[in-house]
Amino acid sequence: MSSISKNYIEDLLRKPTLFKSEETLSIDYVPEKLPHREKELSLLSQLFISLITNPNSISRKILITGGTGIGKTATVKIFGKMLTEVANKRDINIAYIHINCRKERTSYKILIKIVQYLHKNFPKRGYSPQDLLEIILETVRNKNLHILLILDELNYLIDNDKDIIYSLTRLYDDSFNQPQQISLIGIVRDISCLHNLDSSTLSTLQRNIIKFNKYTLKEIYDILSYRIQLSLKKNVISNDLIKMLSEIVLNRGDIRYGLNILWKACKIAESKDLNYISSESLRLANETLVPYSIQDFLKYLSYNKILFLLAITLSLKNSIKPSISFSKILEQYEIICESLQKKKKSYSQLWNYLNDFKKDGIISVNIQSKNIRGRKSLIKVLDIPLEELERLIYKILQNKGIKL
Repeated sequence: MSSISKNYIEDLLRKPTLFKSEETLSIDYVPEKLPHREKELSLLSQLFISLITNPNSISRKILITGGTGIGKTATVKIFGKMLTEVANKRDINIAYIHINCRKERTSYKILIKIVQYLHKNFPKRGYSPQDLLEIILETVRNKNLHILLILDELNYLIDNDKDIIYSLTRLYDDSFNQPQQISLIGIVRDISCLHNLDSSTLSTLQRNIIKFNKYTLKEIYDILSYRIQLSLKKNVISNDLIKMLSEIVLNRGDIRYGLNILWKACKIAESKDLNYISSESLRLANETLVPYSIQDFLKYLSYNKILFLLAITLSLKNSIKPSISFSKILEQYEIICESLQKKKKSYSQLWNYLNDFKKDGIISVNIQSKNIRGRKSLIKVLDIPLEELERLIYKILQNKGIKL
């Protein structure tokens, strides 16, 4: 009997694939065109045309708002590419810098990202936020450069560190006839987060708001058809199944979820040696897929937050009820910290974590009054099977080199 294991990779390489270009279904892929976002691209072009016609004459501040997975980030990235291409042809110096505030949540982290874009190998330590801002302003002056700064998921910065938003929106208030060399586009899901800003910053950001509306069923069908044309071979999926997928996406309101289902359905069909996507493949993909918003959320969680989310998940798994009290979660959290020999976070810090999870739509918190006993918080996980959430958390911890 042969001692050599079967090489599954070689087997897969010999099999025909349903994909024409698998990477075009990736969440991070930005296509050449965005069906049904032409109006928004045209409006952005009108608002920023002065950066080309009269460079450094004005600092634009724009706010883009709308739900998850409706093309806000992709539209801005395509616009940034268009703008820099036009600028380069005319020898106008424009830098497009896109920063995700969910990942970079403080003034310092935002500013060091900008400085490192402008100065390669710039040290990460040794400068205050004010120092970094002055370096940025000096650099744009010396290089005759205009920065178009995108602050994506701006609400996370508003919740954690408002100072930089105030600074960036008021940069040129005291200057007269001076070059204005930094423009700003903020992207938020819900405009209500702006109420946490001071009145002057709020007033500045509210002047130009572009609202992205949800896609209609017909628009979703068009977008999915375009992506299918890019990613899959001919006749891999029928029009009826594209319509079925479009209805699933309409209920979710998130195009990225549809692209994930499409990719997973392809993989399921290939595993069954089919040369097309069946309705069963699509259904299985939808049943087993974790919404992208949750995957994206988990990707940026700190180590301490991921441990606390694990405590919530395990507490609910061990309960016969759909919700669990905060006190029970704390008991499970203590067990996890003891097993890892990690110092526990304070009660108030864990409560803050809980509220963050609630804001992101991962959990719901129902506070019940119990007469003399006071209030009781009941926590429930939304939109994802607990087994799948547990698996994802363990995978993240494993990637960090931690075994439970």
